[in-house]
Amino acid sequence: MRRLILLLLTLVFLQAGLAHAAVAVPPPGKRIALVIGNAAYPQPLLNPANDARAMAERLRRLGFEVELRLDIDARQLQQASAAFSTKARGADIALMFYAGHGAQAGEANYVLPIGANMNALSSSAIQAQGVSVASLAGDLQRSGARGAVLILDACRAEYTRGGQQLPVDGNGAASLGFADTGAPRGVVIAYSAGPGALARDFWSPDSRNSPYTSALLDALDAPGLSMGELFSQVASRVATMTHDVQKPRVSFGETSARLVLNTGSGKVTPEPSPAVLASNGNGGVRAPAPSSPAAMPAKPMAASGAKVWPGNVLQDINYEIRMQIAARPFPRQQLEKRARAGDLVALTALGYGIGGGDAGIRQPKAGMQWLEKAAAKDFPVAQTYLAELLMVKGDPASLKRAGVLLDAASQAGYSPAHAYKFDLARRTGAPPQEAARHLQDAFMGLMKDYQGAAKDLMQPPKK
Repeated sequence: MRRLILLLLTLVFLQAGLAHAAVAVPPPGKRIALVIGNAAYPQPLLNPANDARAMAERLRRLGFEVELRLDIDARQLQQASAAFSTKARGADIALMFYAGHGAQAGEANYVLPIGANMNALSSSAIQAQGVSVASLAGDLQRSGARGAVLILDACRAEYTRGGQQLPVDGNGAASLGFADTGAPRGVVIAYSAGPGALARDFWSPDSRNSPYTSALLDALDAPGLSMGELFSQVASRVATMTHDVQKPRVSFGETSARLVLNTGSGKVTPEPSPAVLASNGNGGVRAPAPSSPAAMPAKPMAASGAKVWPGNVLQDINYEIRMQIAARPFPRQQLEKRARAGDLVALTALGYGIGGGDAGIRQPKAGMQWLEKAAAKDFPVAQTYLAELLMVKGDPASLKRAGVLLDAASQAGYSPAHAYKFDLARRTGAPPQEAARHLQDAFMGLMKDYQGAAKDLMQPPKK
């Protein structure tokens, strides 16, 4: 009898332990998100509204309660952030997503809502018209949520140009990108581009999302990814999509990188095809991508085996490079830091700026060393600038190498390389017919680039 009583007591304790274990792991708590897309600037951006709509839809499917705000000014953004902080108290995860313009003033970062004057962004103008990233992160921190996440697909590179003045800070230096600042304690801040770099607003006519948002949407398809794994995948995808021009980063402010946005516990329906998305009011159409960057479909290949770039995108990137070179004082230290991390825009701006003397510094040997690194990554703009410096040297070996570089750049889709080939043909005594063909190719390529840009701009966002 005693042994029977002991056995019954053991069973009772086991059942109690199992019951306790069953309730010890609570279901996911409140998950709440504020999603903001600002596109309606005087010189409108193409994709922030699409990106915000697509993110809002995805987060809802992942069990988030989502507030979506489009094209809001600084006062509205501050009010929305403060209200969100109150609403998110005690939440399991509080997430804020912002797509639009941003800039740095000194060592501080600001998002630039609708109403900001984008034509001449001095440091004081940024501070007066922007909303500081620190204040947004502070609102998230004060919410006390177990996981607080701020995602900034900001500092967008404008896809159209209209005589815009170079953004400068109070000392005359370019205020491109965000400064390299860390996240406050308890907050994760994900940046779409590296320190001082711009994020691409547009990349492919097949997508109505920025590269960063497109990569983030793809990565959120996979359940169970920790925050660290998620943003690592996003960074790899963006680097692949943009040929290493854009390299995202993330800062974990003494918080767990093990937090999970897609727990897989909710009912996540398969994403509709782009044709369905275009008709269901989502507004965020993107090209489907596989689960790993290595498996992503390649761009069309040139005859040399290098990737072919969209010509109008290369023109846009070159504009950004020229802005960096034209900044006074020339931001050499900032560019060197980015260049050492492999940033192709920084490598090219630094190399040509000091190698060609356009930055007010004449160091051809050092400049060519930086350009060689970017050219080795099959970056057509760097290949063209390096070829120009080699043509200036003028010796037979340099001219021969310049021809090889210009062939690669032109085959990869960079139309200005044809104009340099015209110059090279004249320097080397090529037949007039060959020189004229290169000049015609340059003109036709440029027209094609402008037509591609106009087509993308005239195409309305898909709803």
